[in-house]
Amino acid sequence: MASIIDIKTECALHVRDFEFTYKGATAPSLKKVTMPIAKHSITALIGPSGCGKTTLLRSFNRMHDLYPGNTYAGEISFEGRNILDPKEDLIHLRTKIGMIFQKPTAFPMSIFDNVAYGLRLQGIKNKTELEGRVEKALEDAAIWKEVKDRLKHDANGLSGGQQQRLCIARAIAVEPEVLLFDEPTSALDPISTQGIERLVIELKEKVSIIIVTHNMQQAARVSDYTGFMYLGELIELGETENLFVTPKEKLTQEYITGKFG
Repeated sequence: MASIIDIKTECALHVRDFEFTYKGATAPSLKKVTMPIAKHSITALIGPSGCGKTTLLRSFNRMHDLYPGNTYAGEISFEGRNILDPKEDLIHLRTKIGMIFQKPTAFPMSIFDNVAYGLRLQGIKNKTELEGRVEKALEDAAIWKEVKDRLKHDANGLSGGQQQRLCIARAIAVEPEVLLFDEPTSALDPISTQGIERLVIELKEKVSIIIVTHNMQQAARVSDYTGFMYLGELIELGETENLFVTPKEKLTQEYITGKFG
């Protein structure tokens, strides 16, 4: 039985008895995961490679549906509904629950058009509104001052750290409720990593954040809550400081102290 903290604040997402099975697999990769995700907080998922962290993260906006044959069971509750319902509008869902990937993926277009892309998909065509929303997103992603004079330049001319902040601007431009970060700094240098970590902490005022990281120090620095996963199961979820200092589960303690991983 997993050790799961009782979140005292409102939940952005609530996972109940969730299971996920890849196409052709004989057993689920995620087994009976139950966890609350606190609103306007940062929840980190840690654990050894292959434990199911990224599989769980990508379930939160049904990213696995891009590959037919995978199956879900259980419930992921968001805005009062189970997003695993086959009738769920996945385009709308991914607007509300955005994702930032491990490797920055700027679209092959201008800096401005990268951020405006999702807004145009939402039907926003007014030039003044587009310009205002793009500027605000770039400001919120802490990159406006660096790019304001070259908005028409190719986004692929930006550095890795700048491209990652551009991807964050693109995600927040459409005003999501939740942002999913999958190892967002693993391809970045230490200075860029510090910048992204500061940005993530600032963003929780506006959105709820879930971050997958192999870096336990990063989880300790940025997150309010941490979940430890092992072999497709959530072993423990608690306030970050408590989980790292006084974990309740033996497996958690062994992982944090480096006895396996």
